[in-house]
Amino acid sequence: MSSAEASTSDNDKVTADSYGNLQGSETGKECWMLRVPPKLAQAWENSPEGTVLGELVFRKGGAKGSNVKPSLEVHVDKNIATNQDQTLPLQYSLQAMTKKLPTLHPFTRNPNGSVKIHGTVTRTANLQVHQDANYRALCKSRIMASTVHNSRYVKPVESNQVVQQTNRGTKSMTREGGFGDAVHQFGKRMLEAQQNQAVSIKSNKKARFSQDQPLKSVIFQLYEDKPYWTTKDLRAASGGRPETEIKKVLQEIAIYHRSGEQKNTWELKKEYQSGNQQQQQQPGGGAGDSAGGVSGNGGN
Repeated sequence: MSSAEASTSDNDKVTADSYGNLQGSETGKECWMLRVPPKLAQAWENSPEGTVLGELVFRKGGAKGSNVKPSLEVHVDKNIATNQDQTLPLQYSLQAMTKKLPTLHPFTRNPNGSVKIHGTVTRTANLQVHQDANYRALCKSRIMASTVHNSRYVKPVESNQVVQQTNRGTKSMTREGGFGDAVHQFGKRMLEAQQNQAVSIKSNKKARFSQDQPLKSVIFQLYEDKPYWTTKDLRAASGGRPETEIKKVLQEIAIYHRSGEQKNTWELKKEYQSGNQQQQQQPGGGAGDSAGGVSGNGGN
């Protein structure tokens, strides 16, 4: 072993003095921290030592009022994609750059346990793919590669299949109608039917009761539809009348079921029920049964 190798071996040896020793001579150096897409980070990591990874491009903006804005871009070296991954995007831009961040220091730990600080992080940013024509073509090729199987084939949307906005609504302008156009038209009809139904229900509720109609009259009219109501349903059916006022009227003209099949509902008292309502409650009962029910309530 040569003297140089022995010296290097001694420097890498972990000792009580070396372990945890902090080397902060470069703390004042400003650094940027970039969040890199995993695929690009892996390609850079797998590149051999000394490889040119790319270029950092500072683009000057135009004069005041110009559409050309200053930008920072990263152009990945073509050899990275050629040697490792043909589908790797090469053009990136720096987005979401900010100076508002906590104190951060990039560092490395040496074999002997000491720690070297390389500077202080002053800016952070995200590295995002520049979505140009090359990137769109790359995405299309990925879709084709992932959707072509022996059992099925998924066709991506071509450039001639565009959705245009017209005065009559949204229409699918394609060379052929086909299954996709039929699905689009069916969904459109279903959506329009739901919207028309909601408008119809809303208009019927508004037209059924006027604001001048007394609340008691409204409730009696609703009880002609069905014999049992919850307070919440009455509020909705009456057009949003106050729930406190509805309960006040119900306590006067109805009884509250705390158990049984009609639990948590209100039923009109016998003296306020019409013959039709009593038949709804007792579908198998005759005239004698109804009369007996009214008489019994009066006795109580």
